[in-house]
Amino acid sequence: MMMDSILVGIAAGLISGMVKIGWEAILPPRTQARDETNPPQQLLQQMGVPRRITHAYVYYSKDQKVYYIALLMHFSFSLFFGVLFALTYQLWPIVGMWQGSFYGLIVWFAFHIMIMPVFKTVPSPAKQPFTEHFSEVLGHIVWAWTIYLVVIALMGH
Repeated sequence: MMMDSILVGIAAGLISGMVKIGWEAILPPRTQARDETNPPQQLLQQMGVPRRITHAYVYYSKDQKVYYIALLMHFSFSLFFGVLFALTYQLWPIVGMWQGSFYGLIVWFAFHIMIMPVFKTVPSPAKQPFTEHFSEVLGHIVWAWTIYLVVIALMGH
């Protein structure tokens, strides 16, 4: 049962991670200047990882840079929270309130309003533009809703 939840959480994390990337392509949360070093890259640099690693990339389709370290961080985050949701949902289905939207709001608030501003990974919430809050709030709702839908579909609840 636990292993099933972990596998379902991994699937939910991978799929929701792709959804979040797509969401941010439609409604980019940060300006290009602020995204030169995105929050995952900034966090790693704050932990002492050099820029040459945090901004490492490979070329895809001749001239498109894919920053694989940032992608690794992005998907690690989604995998962790997908697995956490799947495991927690088994014990406390209330975590799926509003079809997972509440979970997304909690994760958004914890990271974008509390943790990352405290560690100065991103500006304080008052200094973040409305468009960033708008994109991140709705993006986390859609991201968590995707986790919820995958968990429900694969666990049969």
